[in-house]
Amino acid sequence: MKVLIAPACTAIAMVIGWFVYEQSLQDTKTAPKTIITEPIAVQVTRSTQKNLEKRITLVGNLEAGSQVEIRTRYSGYIKSMPFDVGDQIKAGEVILELNDSENQELVSKSEAALTVAKAQLKAQITSQELAQKAYQRLLVLQKSGVSTKQQMEEALASMAIEEAQTELEEARVEQAESDLEQSRLRLLENKILAPTNGFLAERLVDIGDLAKPDVALMKIVNLDHVRTVVHIVEKDYEDVKIGQKAVITVDTFPGRTFNGHVKRKAPVLDPQTRTAAVHIEIPNSDFSLKPGMHARVQIVFEHRHKTNVLPIASLTRRKDGPGSAVFIIGGNPPITEIRNIEVGINDGELVEILSGINAEDLVITLGNRLVDEGQTVTPIEVPMDEVLQAPSPIPQKTNL
Repeated sequence: MKVLIAPACTAIAMVIGWFVYEQSLQDTKTAPKTIITEPIAVQVTRSTQKNLEKRITLVGNLEAGSQVEIRTRYSGYIKSMPFDVGDQIKAGEVILELNDSENQELVSKSEAALTVAKAQLKAQITSQELAQKAYQRLLVLQKSGVSTKQQMEEALASMAIEEAQTELEEARVEQAESDLEQSRLRLLENKILAPTNGFLAERLVDIGDLAKPDVALMKIVNLDHVRTVVHIVEKDYEDVKIGQKAVITVDTFPGRTFNGHVKRKAPVLDPQTRTAAVHIEIPNSDFSLKPGMHARVQIVFEHRHKTNVLPIASLTRRKDGPGSAVFIIGGNPPITEIRNIEVGINDGELVEILSGINAEDLVITLGNRLVDEGQTVTPIEVPMDEVLQAPSPIPQKTNL
């Protein structure tokens, strides 16, 4: 009997344990939670027509259109300098004058030498005339048989000598005249005239200094035009053409733009940087732009007039391969749809839409990275101009 009681107790304990385990499982079970998802809000806009330009932005420093370094041909002490740095100068104005006392004395000596030479020539002409008259008298006497052959030869020789002496004195007069002209020119060169219009950029000497031919005296810059040199990378080389429009901005005049054009393009690329130098010329009629200013240059490659555009941020990748697409909103409730499109040029902010969407289509411009095709969304339409004014939260790469 005792042998049967022990197994029975064990069996009863196991049954009770099983019921306790099942009950604990039922107690721990909870009802499943129901998750309700709200449609995501996205910003949408419609394509619009705007003027669009494909361009690149580069940086450079402004330089003067031309720069002239002033020197003197002769040494001398500086007597006067009428202009100071920053003054505007017109071509032909006296910009520097050397002390002319030595040259004045040289002119006086040259004038005196010329007077002496002319007097000597006059005396020689008289002497030549006497020799000619003597010869003529001998010719008359020869007919009468009075003069001798020796006398005739001496008279001819004397006349030839006098003619040669006259030519010599005439040459001396010409030399004296040349020396006088040279002295006067040198006197004039004591006054240095401006070779071009411009502004005095640097004054390297002062009154009383000794000017020498090998020492620069001042620099004049012409600001009717300014220029800058920018460097383009290899992939943009063929897009840059001589005469292309360039738009320039400087920090000194925020919000103001200056128009220029491509003047020259280097025929070779630097093998170290793989860039080529491009010279931009900018009209500067009001002299606002100054050499040394830091300039941002936009070179316009292509221009589109009144073409359909969308923000670049609205572009996404196609599902079926390379190319561009956008998310279109349609239906009720609003559901997303990927629409393949063909794009043209872009200016870094807007992209040209060649085909794929209509003017009434709502395109996601903000939030297109957070949705999938066929997803219900809450569209918030924003006009294009407001979309462009709003800063982009995160720059995103697009496949254009």
